[in-house]
Amino acid sequence: MDVQEYLNIIISEEYKLIYELVKNGNLSNYHYLVELFDTVKDKLISMNDGFPKEIYDLIINDYLKTVKAISLLVPGLSTGIKDEKSGVSIYTYDGKVNDDMIVDENTRFDLASLTKLFTVIETLKLNEEGKFDLNRLVSDYKDGKYELDIPIEKMAKFYYDLRTDGRLDDKDISLEEFQRRLLATKIMKDSTFVYSDIPFIILKDILPDSDCYFHNYFNEEMNLLDTSYDISFGNLTGMREGEKVNDSKARIMESYGIHPGHAGIFSTSKDLIKLFDNLNNGFLSNESIIRMITPAISTPILLNLDGTINLDNGNVKRVNRGMGVYYKHPEGIRISDIPDVMSDEAFAITGFTGTWAIFDLKNKLTANFLANPFSSKGEREIVIADDDFKILNCNNYFEDGVKFKVFEKNIKILNNDGMVINSVPFTRITNVLKEELIYTLLKLRFAKNVLMRKAELEQSGVLDDLVHKTFERTKMVRK
Repeated sequence: MDVQEYLNIIISEEYKLIYELVKNGNLSNYHYLVELFDTVKDKLISMNDGFPKEIYDLIINDYLKTVKAISLLVPGLSTGIKDEKSGVSIYTYDGKVNDDMIVDENTRFDLASLTKLFTVIETLKLNEEGKFDLNRLVSDYKDGKYELDIPIEKMAKFYYDLRTDGRLDDKDISLEEFQRRLLATKIMKDSTFVYSDIPFIILKDILPDSDCYFHNYFNEEMNLLDTSYDISFGNLTGMREGEKVNDSKARIMESYGIHPGHAGIFSTSKDLIKLFDNLNNGFLSNESIIRMITPAISTPILLNLDGTINLDNGNVKRVNRGMGVYYKHPEGIRISDIPDVMSDEAFAITGFTGTWAIFDLKNKLTANFLANPFSSKGEREIVIADDDFKILNCNNYFEDGVKFKVFEKNIKILNNDGMVINSVPFTRITNVLKEELIYTLLKLRFAKNVLMRKAELEQSGVLDDLVHKTFERTKMVRK
């Protein structure tokens, strides 16, 4: 096949994929996708007679540079990405659990708020099986234990309007006082004790035999063998020294033998990919998925005291958050946790410990990263080069980059003299990784589509097996 014919295939497959992504996500701006795929075009053209594996490796190696860069920010990191359509699964890991043990693919991380997703999935499954009713009031359960006349589904979307009369994370609080404060939860506007975790603490408490169903659904049916509230098995990372979990409310509940619904789960990148596979293959009905990502109420701060929707100049204000997950708003509102290229039914969730996962069942893509910024007392010093976002280890300042000092999730920017001139959130850098995870999958999908089309037209059977079947790679990004 001559170069022009090959180029025509490349251009045709590029726009087919862009059209698919635009259709699924209702993108208002897709021109950046052309630039994104241009890097793959060059590789495909330069390796007209190359094997697919060689082309894939070029794309993957670019991705690994970014993962390696981000890994310098935290003591330990693990990522997982999967494209169901091209069959690509890639896992990476780097860093240490502690001074003596390195992070590997079986290292379990503190998922923090990713726990909420497990609670919601369990709730939706029980609802489907008729063992729990999302339409009933919270006060209908546990003999009216919670005096909240709110439908279960809406309660899970209240967040900041459910408030307590005392802190839930006071040190050394007794079980009786913790429960009293939790039971005092009401829709209030003036209380200073606001936790977006409350709906999920309450939700898990009123679920029937929740720990039993957790084991049945996730460990047995989904085969998530490294996922549990139990910290007695496997290597763990992500915690502060001497603490079981980072969330203070979860620590209190765990100390009394109570597994909370908002935090406290430990898992691996591979298990989060398995979670995607199960959702992708019908563990929950599409109706339940839509229910999870659809807002039932207006922006929580704008709720009336009785839980009804507050109208602002006649217009209902919505937020891009459903039952514990972020999602792409129908009107196109975007948040950094969901790359713009994802479908309009994609959903994501983040955790305080540097955890993030996104699930796009329409585009068949998923990605996650788990980090442990709190598990080391050491300060890390890095430089980010402006040209291609490579992060380099440094003991000295590099003139062509920006110097950062990182302690846990606190990041400070230094000038040429080493003086702190600004501070930035942890997400300024991790958001780059979020997009890179997804873009790498799309580049690999694009490459596969081109190579398959080329082989089809050439009636060639001389294609690397990696193009024909699912391939999975585990990469150590450690030097």
